[in-house]
Amino acid sequence: MPKDTQFSRVLIRLRQDQGFGTAYAFYQQRGGRRVFGLSFTNYLSFERGRSLPQGPRVSALISALGLTALSPGTRQLVYAYFRDILGSEELLKGLVASSPDPAPASWQVAESAARQALSQRAIQLTLAQYEALAANRTAYACHVIMANTKGWFEKAELSALVGESGRPFEAALKALKAVKLAELGAGKVRSPLAGHYVVPPAITPATAGIYARLQSYRNEWTKKAGKVNFSRYLMLRAPESKFSGYLPHLADVVSMSALYGDVNRGEDSSMFLVEGRITKLFS
Repeated sequence: MPKDTQFSRVLIRLRQDQGFGTAYAFYQQRGGRRVFGLSFTNYLSFERGRSLPQGPRVSALISALGLTALSPGTRQLVYAYFRDILGSEELLKGLVASSPDPAPASWQVAESAARQALSQRAIQLTLAQYEALAANRTAYACHVIMANTKGWFEKAELSALVGESGRPFEAALKALKAVKLAELGAGKVRSPLAGHYVVPPAITPATAGIYARLQSYRNEWTKKAGKVNFSRYLMLRAPESKFSGYLPHLADVVSMSALYGDVNRGEDSSMFLVEGRITKLFS
């Protein structure tokens, strides 16, 4: 019988928060043995509570989950790891008490509620799907619009929106259909993902090049047709080791914008790109 451990429970929850319904999908789509450094059977033993990973394997899991060193999920996983090793929380209480989260309690509650709401409709694309999007900017544009719009698109309308037509446009739709990101009808097309929260890809050895290509497409769209609706900036000096604790909160704030999303087309609805970016200057 599987042994229910705190580490296994946290690992499964974090994996599901990333949009992976099964352990196998997570293992395969996050790079398999090349990233995890172990077989799927060994990984599954972590989720089933049969064993705990060695220290370096925990770091690989954190990376595969798309977490930073100071993400709330990372702290939860590492805490559970040592809790299971020690068999008690007594020795950990002092350490946790000496490292308070600088975020206000109300901020933590809002972030937790947002993560829970988003996780209920989260979905993670497969590596093959990301590769198809990265290989064709028109396919990526079609996917972005359709995945955020409920119902069927007339092909002529979608073609006008993405600025592509003829064979290149049809080839893009064919590429999307091949990886189950589009459903085609007579002169129309739609996405099966409308209404889901598509979890952005974690930067791993298997996805780094893909992520960079998708980012380049978004940069092109911003330069070509982007209109800034809101902008705010601040320049400050801060200890990098301390300031990095802000990054998980910035990531959550960006994710929270998905709560305002509406896949129903209305008179005032538009597509928006929401970014959170911190740039180091004069270093």
